[in-house]
Amino acid sequence: MKINLQQRNFRSLNLLILTIFMLISLNSNSQSNTKMETGTFNDFTLTAFGSGDTINLYSYLDSYKVVILDFFEYECGPCYQYHQLHVLNNFYNIHGPNGDNTAMVIQMCTFSDADSSKLTGNNGGNWDWLAGIDYPTIVIPDDEFYNVFGMHNWGTPAIVKICPDKIFTRTYPMNSSMTAPSPEYTLDGLTSWMNSSCGIYAGVQDLEEQLSINCYPNPASTILHIDGLINSKSEIRIFNILGEELIRTSNQNIDVSELPEGIYSVIIDNHNAIINKKILIAH
Repeated sequence: MKINLQQRNFRSLNLLILTIFMLISLNSNSQSNTKMETGTFNDFTLTAFGSGDTINLYSYLDSYKVVILDFFEYECGPCYQYHQLHVLNNFYNIHGPNGDNTAMVIQMCTFSDADSSKLTGNNGGNWDWLAGIDYPTIVIPDDEFYNVFGMHNWGTPAIVKICPDKIFTRTYPMNSSMTAPSPEYTLDGLTSWMNSSCGIYAGVQDLEEQLSINCYPNPASTILHIDGLINSKSEIRIFNILGEELIRTSNQNIDVSELPEGIYSVIIDNHNAIINKKILIAH
């Protein structure tokens, strides 16, 4: 009986040590992920998974768009917890190409063996990462991470937020209890970052009314007029739906007679804020 008691005590002690070790490891990994990093993000050109579309980071930033990169592994539980909240997809639908066109969202899978089967929850994958999202996915294996981004893999989940000036912040999106997103990674938090850190106020109707910026007529056919600018030298840029810059001027009466019919973004650097207006050209 004494021997059995000693054996039980020994096993209990081993279990306790193992539990403590796992908790320390989990806490250490969480602290590593929650540490914020910032700096200038390098440009990259990569191919979107499935569609084959070419994704170039700076083409979005140079068009005065913010970019959010969602780094995940297809077997990462915390990654999928944040994914299921649909915060990024809601943000994309409001501010992406089908919204006010001021942002881009891309999810980046860092597992080298990711394929359509694993990303849809089969053949070793746990969840479907492609269902219910409208933004593109890129597979970037661990061993290519440094060559592409000039930095080592941060671990996942990791959200990278990049302003048009190429300055990024990276941190962990979930709260410490893993039950909800941290405040800065809710829809309101991301919108606040977009406004306060990047100075992009597109879609904030009360601010646009306060600045009294008006583009007319809309639709326009020959001359587009811009009223309400604080500074007569404010820069005005017009982009098509592909993100190509077609006009750059400080003239508040802009000749648009040569532009093909369609929808365009008018980006106005009004010194206090960057405003994005949509216009229709119809001849």
